[in-house]
Amino acid sequence: MTPRQLPPVSGRFVKGRSGNPLGRPKKLYNTELLLLAIKFFDELAKAYYGKGQAARKLHRIRKVLNEK
Repeated sequence: MTPRQLPPVSGRFVKGRSGNPLGRPKKLYNTELLLLAIKFFDELAKAYYGKGQAARKLHRIRKVLNEK
């Protein structure tokens, strides 16, 4: 049986640092998700349909998202 090799120095863990330095991502609540979705669809509608129809599309999307 051969002994276990150490990983290269560049791939080793940094001494003195434990756990995930970025931590767990924050939980998104329904209202935050809704606002994020509205912003996304607003930009998407502007890109595809231009400014005039974007307002109507966004209004329809908001209506559907607010029902749930």
